[in-house]
Amino acid sequence: MLQQIAFMPQHQFHVLINFSGEDERILAILPNEAGNFRVVYQGKTIAELNLSKGCCTCYKGKLKKNVMAQLEHQIKNHYS
Repeated sequence: MLQQIAFMPQHQFHVLINFSGEDERILAILPNEAGNFRVVYQGKTIAELNLSKGCCTCYKGKLKKNVMAQLEHQIKNHYS
């Protein structure tokens, strides 16, 4: 039986990410107890990330390397 992981919207935080050139977007990051993060832009989930052993990996969705690096930095700063 699959157990669904609940995301905690009351613990969400927002980050400003530079996608390319003049394209900056404010993204909502929703964490859960399992160390996963849902990345939401304008109400749509664009990716789900896993932060383990100090490394951030994208397991749902596709993000460019520079966006992943910025998200990893922002998530680590938020929890430090």
